[in-house]
Parts: sequence; C-alpha cells; structure tokens
Amino acid sequence: MKKSIFTFAFILAVAVAFAGSDPMKPTAAKALNLDEVASNIEYPAESNHHGMEGTVMMKIEIDAEGNIANKEAVSFPCNKLKEAVELAVKDLKFEPAKNGFGQAVASTVQIPFAFELKID
Repeated sequence: MKKSIFTFAFILAVAVAFAGSDPMKPTAAKALNLDEVASNIEYPAESNHHGMEGTVMMKIEIDAEGNIANKEAVSFPCNKLKEAVELAVKDLKFEPAKNGFGQAVASTVQIPFAFELKID
C-alpha cells in the first residue's frame, strides 16, 4: 500500500477569522512551514498495517510572539495517527495574528492533517 499524509491548503482560524487587504482588519495567524512539517510526518506502521486513515484535527493556541502556547488533538481516527501529528506540530513556526491596529495578538487556529492509504 502506498501511504500519504497531506494537510488542507488552508488554516481555519478560530479566534481571528478575517484576513484581507484592509490594514484595519484583523489577520489570522499564519503557519510559515506547514508544508514542510506535514511532509515530514511518518505514517505509523501499525496504523498502516491495520488500514487506519482519517483526519487528525489539531487546535493550536499561538501567543503574540508566534510561539505555540498549547496544542490539542480535538478529533482523530486512532491514537497512533494523533501521536504522529502531535510530535510534528511542535516544529511549526507561526506569524502571529494581528488586531485591527496591526498589533500582534494571541489566537487559536485549527489545522487538519489527513492520512490516506492508497492501493498501489
């Protein structure tokens, strides 16, 4: 079986939901290395062997400096897939969210990591 891991091309912002060209609108936090981190997640052998696939949804709290303050898997198909994502998420780097005045603020984002098995 061929295995793959991918993330959706977007981040669902929970606390700060609006991004745009208007400098007075708040902007959501932005993961700067999401593709790199996602591509380095290894599909757990046990999950692969048992045909486990699905999406791990991570809720990540980001402080005003862009550091991860807290992370939690809010849904996941099995513990091994959740653990694989939790190990990788610690390496994410963020540009912090900004309020309407352009000041960096704490925020929360949700990022889905989808695991899919494909038959060769």
